[in-house]
This record gives sequence, structure tokens and C-alpha cells, in this order.
Amino acid sequence: MPRRNRVGSLSLLAATAGFAAMETLRCFGIAVAPGWSILQSGFEAGMVGGCADWFAVSALFRPIPSRRFALLHTNIIATNRAKLSTGIVDMVQNRWLSPETLAEHLARLNASRFILDHLAIPGTRAQMVEAARDLLGRLAGSLDAPEIAGFLERALRDQLAELELGPAFGRWIEARIEAGDSGAIWDFLAGSLANSAEQGDFNTPIRRMLESAVVNYKEKGFWENIKGAAGELFLDYDEVTGSLAGAIAGSLRAIQQDRQHPLRAKLDEQLARFARKLAQGDREACASLEQFQRHLTEHAELGPILSRILTRLQATLREELRDATGHFSYLLDRVLENLLKELREEPENQARLDGWVRRSILDLASRNHGVIGEMVAGSLAKLSDGDLVAQIEEKVGGDLQFIRLNGAVVGSAVGILLALFKMVLR
Repeated sequence: MPRRNRVGSLSLLAATAGFAAMETLRCFGIAVAPGWSILQSGFEAGMVGGCADWFAVSALFRPIPSRRFALLHTNIIATNRAKLSTGIVDMVQNRWLSPETLAEHLARLNASRFILDHLAIPGTRAQMVEAARDLLGRLAGSLDAPEIAGFLERALRDQLAELELGPAFGRWIEARIEAGDSGAIWDFLAGSLANSAEQGDFNTPIRRMLESAVVNYKEKGFWENIKGAAGELFLDYDEVTGSLAGAIAGSLRAIQQDRQHPLRAKLDEQLARFARKLAQGDREACASLEQFQRHLTEHAELGPILSRILTRLQATLREELRDATGHFSYLLDRVLENLLKELREEPENQARLDGWVRRSILDLASRNHGVIGEMVAGSLAKLSDGDLVAQIEEKVGGDLQFIRLNGAVVGSAVGILLALFKMVLR
């Protein structure tokens, strides 16, 4: 125990030893003078006062049993634990940490200065950048969520629907034709269509067209009906369909392989004429483009495309964020440095930040003020009676020993005064 925790015991021991010594001397006829009796009374009263205060202090922290009679009001802290806990909760929640008290202390809070000083510590900014990278990495993990793809699809459709492409798109097409880039377009289109024709994708539409043409021809008149019926007897639709599909595929291959094919030149001529009209703001051409634009925004399946793009973006971001020396980390560090510079050089920004922190803390504390009491009550509930008594005794037990010292000293003084008073009365 600390030295001062022995003060009470030493004072009681001194008073008891003094009383015993004086009684011994008096029994042997040594200390029989009036002055010695006064000193004896002082030691006796000091002993009684020390014992009384020892009982009072000890009764706070532990039970004091007696076989002969019951001692009331001992082990006071454990016995009155519920009242004590309620009082502590009330004192902490409604007095020490009341909204008014918090507001008074927060009025002196300089959050911006705390942030600037904290981030001035070497390595702190690097830790903050690392935390930002970790947070962005977690956010990147949600990029492929269907909700994000759906949001981007709606946003893209809205932008495409309101975008005025006419003149700008026309000038871009003209530039591509002049640069000879249209050849790649026709190569791609002709090759794709030729592949479809060779794989039989055109067979069903071609057969339907033939059947429809025969039906329309038969409806023109009597003789046409007879000719059409006779033709149907000898016409092999599958063979004709295959021949037409083959012819179409051959023509498309020719267009793909021959950069000087007449149809290419015709298509380039028609495309260039349409581009010039768009560039000049021709109403009919722009209306055609707007109609195509509306059809694209209404019927294009953008969702799967955006999902694939977001998946690739997610992988790229994750790889970049894992690199502590990469471009993204450098960008985060530069952004943080600029924010700190603005905060350091702009008193208005500091005032806004400080005000926001104060309002946020006060609002949070006001709406959840009962949580403070719940936390204190929960912490107290976890302590056993012995732990609670030990913690309180550890904090105030040493100071309470001086009560025992004071009891012995005051008792001795009162005893001496009473002895003097008796002597005077005699």
C-alpha cells in the first residue's frame, strides 16, 4: 500500500500504545501526578476516536461481522450498489456530460487545428492515404452490382436522348470518309453479313419473301393465279432459298475483298451526301438521325455491355489500388495535400469545419444522450461487488485514512480538554 494508506493505522497504534503505557506507569505508581492523568485521558480519547473512525471507514468497503450482536450499516458500498450505480449514471449523463456541458466544452474545440496537427505527424498522412485506398477498394468491389449497371444504363439513355448529334456527327462522318476510314466499316459490315448468309441465317427470311411474292402474284388475276399454282408444283423453295443465300454471300464477299467495288463507292457517296446534310443542319437528315437515336436509346441492350465494362473497370481499379506506389495512390496523396493546404490557408474553411464538427457532435449527443447512461450502467454491471469496492477503495481509500488520523487527533484533544475541565471543577 502507499505510505499514506498507513496513516490511520499508525495513528490508532500510537494512541493505543500511549494509553497502554500510561496505564502501565500508573499501575506501578510512576505516573500519578495530575499532569500524567491529563495525558492519559488524551491517549484514551484518541484511541476511542481512532477505533470509531476505523469502524466508520472500514464499514464503507466491507462487512464487519459480530457473533454477539448484529452491526448495522456495514459493507455500505456493496449493500447500496443499486443506489450508487443510479447516482453515478445520473451524475455522468445529466451533469458531467449533459448537452449543455458538452456545448460549453465544444465551443472551445478547434477540430481543424487538431486535424492539421495530427496529419503533420510523420507517417500519419500515409496511413490516411492507405485507409482511403482500402475504402475505395471496398467500393470498387461493388462496381459490378446490377444496381450500378442499371443506374448507368438509365443515365446513358437520358444523355443520349437529349444529345444533339446532327451537325457534329455529320462533320465527323465527312472527316472519316476523307481519311479513308469508311473502308474498315464496309469490310466489317460485308464480312459479318457474308458470315451470316453462309451460316444460313438468311434462309428463313428469304423463303418467307419468296412465299409472300408468290401469294401476291397469284392475287393479281386469273391467269396469274394459274401460273403461280403451277409454279408452286415445280418450285423447290429450299433449293431456291439456298441459291439466293449463296449469291448474297458471294456478293458480300466480293464487296469485302474489293476496295474498288462499285457498291462501295455508291455507299460512300450516299453516306457522304447524308453527312453533308447533317453538317449543314438539314432538317430532314437531322430528323432521321434523331429517329435512329430514339430507337437506339429505347431498344438498345446497354445493360450487358455496361456490366462487362464495369467488371473490367473493377479489376483495373483493384489492381491499381493494391499498388501503394501507383498512379492512383499518388493521386490520392496529392488530393489530400491540396485539401490540407486549403484548410491551412483559409480561415473560412477552418471555421466551417469547426462549426460542422460541433453541430454534428451535439446533434449526435442530443439524439443518443441515453447511450451515455447505458454505457456507464453496462460498465458498472460487469463489475462484481468485490471489484467495485476495490476500485473505489483504490481511488479514495488513501484519503479516507486521514479521517482516522483526524479522529485520533481530535479525540485526544477532546480528552485532554475534558480532563482539564474536570481538574478545574475539582
